[in-house]
Amino acid sequence: MLQKYLKEKKKAVEDNLMELLGNYRDKYPEKLAEAMEYAVMNGGKRIRPILMYMICDLFEKNNCKSYDKIKEIAAALEFIHCYSLVHDDLPAMDNDDYRRGKLTVHKKYNEAIGVLVGDALLTEAFGIIANSKSLGDKNKIEIISRLSEYAGFFGMVGGQFADIESEHKKVEIDTLKYIHAHKTGKLLTAAIELPMIALNIENEKYQKMVEYSKLLGIAFQIKDDILDIEGDFEEIGKKSNDVENEKTTYPSIFGLDESKRLLQEYLEKARKIIVDDFNGNQLFLELTDYFGNRKK
Repeated sequence: MLQKYLKEKKKAVEDNLMELLGNYRDKYPEKLAEAMEYAVMNGGKRIRPILMYMICDLFEKNNCKSYDKIKEIAAALEFIHCYSLVHDDLPAMDNDDYRRGKLTVHKKYNEAIGVLVGDALLTEAFGIIANSKSLGDKNKIEIISRLSEYAGFFGMVGGQFADIESEHKKVEIDTLKYIHAHKTGKLLTAAIELPMIALNIENEKYQKMVEYSKLLGIAFQIKDDILDIEGDFEEIGKKSNDVENEKTTYPSIFGLDESKRLLQEYLEKARKIIVDDFNGNQLFLELTDYFGNRKK
């Protein structure tokens, strides 16, 4: 069920992304537009935008109008996610040559273009939401405000800063939790929270889904740490620099076996929310298992 859903919604997301990227294609400066498209359409599972469709189906099953309300937010969030990957790969950050098995943006073009591509994607993301014809002004303001929080100082950028500052030194587990919750977790929370704002969901289930997203975000990063040890280039599409940069990870603190146990603990807490509060929604249960079993 999940694999079919992921495939179907990934196509919808990518069709929408290509349509939006068409606004820049063949416009001056053409090379920037080309590099933006390369960054956005360079593979990826599209989990964050797909999560938005899953929220629509959880609260308003098969309601095309709810899809219309979130499709632009979904594209904007993917723009921000892709910008973060472009900047994360830069020599000043992780200095990666490959992303998803292909050359990183700064390797295919150059470092300056990599910086500008990320800048453009981040900036354009907020314009996409502001210009949406499917959202009311009140919802636009709340969504933009929340997204800027989750992407900026109090979210992903803050987590990335703490991650860089923690290289070549041992950090406490609380610092590691902060890094994971902000660098990775905040955009996953955005993927679940923003569509609920668009759909005017305000009951206790809103808070339960936000809690679920936070558990999923931590599990996602623990799994990433494990894959950096157990995965190979053919599967994950990049070479990890964590050891070279002496980054503190869950395996470096707890060891591989305990990290796997902690991963399952977080996933089980997430499953319990879906079982207890959402009637054991099959799609979300399968998604939770997918986060624990993914190979890349």
